[in-house]
Amino acid sequence: MSEFLLNKILLTILILCVLNCLKHTWSLLNGFMEEIPNKYEISTRERFLLGLSISYIITTIFTGTLI
Repeated sequence: MSEFLLNKILLTILILCVLNCLKHTWSLLNGFMEEIPNKYEISTRERFLLGLSISYIITTIFTGTLI
């Protein structure tokens, strides 16, 4: 039972990481598509969370989500 719950939590974290990466990708592309392109700025906290998201996605690709 606990293994099932842990797998669901890991899958939820993976989905949230993908959504976080998509949000930053969308913001980056939105900045480039404007008539006057603006600089894409990201705070230190957002940069840290984006790095964690990308590393978790890469780790999941190599190891999988199941325990």
